[in-house]
Amino acid sequence: MMKPYRTILIDDHPLYSNGLKATLNDSPDFVVAEQVSDSRQAQAVCAQHKPDLVLVDFNMPNLDGLAVVRQIRKLPFPCRIVVISMYADLPEITRFRALNVDGYLAKTVTSEDLLASLNRVMQGETVFMSDATTASSALPPDYFWINYQLTQREVDILKLVKAGKSSEQMAIELELSYHTIQTHRRNINRKLPFKTNKELFDFLDLMGE
Repeated sequence: MMKPYRTILIDDHPLYSNGLKATLNDSPDFVVAEQVSDSRQAQAVCAQHKPDLVLVDFNMPNLDGLAVVRQIRKLPFPCRIVVISMYADLPEITRFRALNVDGYLAKTVTSEDLLASLNRVMQGETVFMSDATTASSALPPDYFWINYQLTQREVDILKLVKAGKSSEQMAIELELSYHTIQTHRRNINRKLPFKTNKELFDFLDLMGE
């Protein structure tokens, strides 16, 4: 993959998109092939230009960033996909990680950090940044538990959920009553924001061992 990297911008805010275009085109590493303001056109534009990199906003009318990423992933050529969004909360990041995006950056990131992060992505790294100062190739192991105020016992139960254990099996393994296990599971459901089992299991896939 030779520089400059051909890039498509998908964002419905022209002012931000134009500023992003200027930042990328001022760099010797990137060139913006096209800007897409209507997310319904994203797949067709990407199919036409066959970009090396696609930058996608999350919150857009018509098709949101999740739908756009799914469409681009169906195209018959590889490209890097990075989400750039005002939303940097774990549920949003988790959903995009489940789609195997190459990065998730906050719109508050500086130009220098943006270019550095995108270059890392183009070298094969996965870069997730929740704010302008913190970037990493993976979320810290304890991020989930700190962020959601889960207790160690609740963490233990989630690990058993991931392993496919029933509440009865959990009670035996943890030497607790079935009623206590059910109480913990209700508390977990109250703390976690996920509405579907798929969202929950996508979350569990990220938690590690």
